[in-house]
Amino acid sequence: MSNIFVTAASGNIGKPLIPLLLASPSINNIILPTTNASRLSSQIPQSSRIVVIEGSIQNPQWVESAFITHKVSTVFLCLTGVDELFTTCNFFSSIIRSLCVKHLIYLSACGNLMPDAVFDDRFGGLVPGHVVVKTVVEQMLQHSRVYREDERTYTILGPSLFYTNDLRGKETMMGEMGIYGEPIGTKGVSRVDPGDIAAAVVAVAEDPEKWNGEKVMVGSRELYTEQDFSTLWSKALGKPIKVVPNNPEGLDQLEKHVGAAMGPMWGRDLRLMYQLFESVSFGMTDEEYEKQKKLLGREPSNYEEFIKRTGAEWKKEAEGVK
Repeated sequence: MSNIFVTAASGNIGKPLIPLLLASPSINNIILPTTNASRLSSQIPQSSRIVVIEGSIQNPQWVESAFITHKVSTVFLCLTGVDELFTTCNFFSSIIRSLCVKHLIYLSACGNLMPDAVFDDRFGGLVPGHVVVKTVVEQMLQHSRVYREDERTYTILGPSLFYTNDLRGKETMMGEMGIYGEPIGTKGVSRVDPGDIAAAVVAVAEDPEKWNGEKVMVGSRELYTEQDFSTLWSKALGKPIKVVPNNPEGLDQLEKHVGAAMGPMWGRDLRLMYQLFESVSFGMTDEEYEKQKKLLGREPSNYEEFIKRTGAEWKKEAEGVK
């Protein structure tokens, strides 16, 4: 049995992940770092196998000490933010220096993130920073002697666009104008249930050697365009839903909205990401989809069923308010 160190335990992936880890016979203690122990403890299941520790994952000395103190053998690294590259590089150093960590599960992004694919001339050099970071990290793992020659394993998980993004659009979709605020574009994007990502983490943690050196995409095989989003959500809500177009005006609107909520750096970064969606599709191949099914032991969750279920819940809530 292994002790696993999990970052972002209260996030979209962490919430469904913790109960799955508790149910796994292969997992002993679950070590959860946080800067606010009381808040995190109030958000997660209560168990003697969960150890909440207060400190900063940006501090490599603290991380290294936590690995050793809690005899961590597996790490699930889920990071985002403007300091993601520094934090990730320091994490890798702490993993190596600790000697006890043998298995790394790294959350990247769906698709081919090799440099020649990411820095394609079609994109005009305009690639979002949070994608560039994943490219660098994947290259570090694939070319590291530590993982090629030492008794350590790594597995990369590549999720597509989260279902839960849609939940942020409840107010605008249910409002009089009926607007879906993400400029998805016309090429199509795969969608993923964060619960499936959590299930993939557990599957790898239970058999890390089997998935050593692999990148596994997680999400739907189907690609959904802005027209698909409009059709599906209109049917689910029983009213016309318009999708913000993936054009300069729509991207300006997105950048302004995200910038106000998360800061101008993220506003521009996500603008660049959605801009890419109008250049290329965002998803996986048939072979990659089959690999995902092998890891999960089943088909991934169905996005269209999620829309039907969520739409029905929203309509019921609205009727109750009237």
